[in-house]
Amino acid sequence: MIRVEHLTKTFGEYPALDNIDFEVQPGSVFGLVGPNGAGKTTLIKTIMGILLPDRGRVLIDGHDVHRNPGIKARVGYVADDQGFYPHFKVRDMIKFYRNTYVNWDEKRFQELWHLFPLPEGKRVRHLSKGMRTRLAVLLNLSIAPAVLVLDEPTSGLDPVLRRQLLNILVDEVAHRQTTILISTHNLNELERICDRIGIIHNGRVLFNESLEEMKQNVRKIQVAVNEPLPEEFLKQANILKVERRGRVYTIVVRENPGGVMAELERYRPLLLETIDMSLEDIFIYRMGGMGYGLEQTIAQ
Repeated sequence: MIRVEHLTKTFGEYPALDNIDFEVQPGSVFGLVGPNGAGKTTLIKTIMGILLPDRGRVLIDGHDVHRNPGIKARVGYVADDQGFYPHFKVRDMIKFYRNTYVNWDEKRFQELWHLFPLPEGKRVRHLSKGMRTRLAVLLNLSIAPAVLVLDEPTSGLDPVLRRQLLNILVDEVAHRQTTILISTHNLNELERICDRIGIIHNGRVLFNESLEEMKQNVRKIQVAVNEPLPEEFLKQANILKVERRGRVYTIVVRENPGGVMAELERYRPLLLETIDMSLEDIFIYRMGGMGYGLEQTIAQ
């Protein structure tokens, strides 16, 4: 449904996006993660047609978004900083969307209004960040989008509303086959709902894998041995991190963890097991392996 081809965008001499390619399959959830300044918001704004690329193109359902603006009628967009008319009241924004989008679903709106009630007479500029986010989610789900793009959608929401929103997104995909691209710093949330994850850094997508592939390719191994493991073994390129406490080693491996397990068997281990890792841990170790330095945040 979403196809990004050779997307490049520079600001002056700064390459914000560097030849990015990826796809989001119909009826799936694609999570975009990366450190601050990696290019996430620039990429999203370019996908939405707000920014023009220097090179490359974005296709939604086969249509170039920069040459076919009509495709935007089928795309919902929840931005990190909502661009609502500040002097409008909540009821004015609802009326604006209702009259603008031909696919407005009044029944869906009423369902969501019961979940995300807002003061209709309050001006948008007086709403809190969380309330503006709720309004954006409410409006953009009510236009019956084929594609929904969200940039930090849970920012400013309390834990109950965050969980409610994630459940709604899962329902959108399951029952309406909506295609979702979501960017957030909350990796635990992405782990709950995403089919694929893209990690962006310095304007480039470094990894683009299914959640299951990512968890299989980066594993934590715990091994206990009588004799210290050789330094040459521990310095293999696919070993991201090694911690030792007495006879117990904790080793984080990217790619071919089974091969490392087989090698460890040669040292007659007293204990040898793999430990599941969260998406947040995988992100930290992988970015650390790229020299980003996030591995320093892991407790020793």
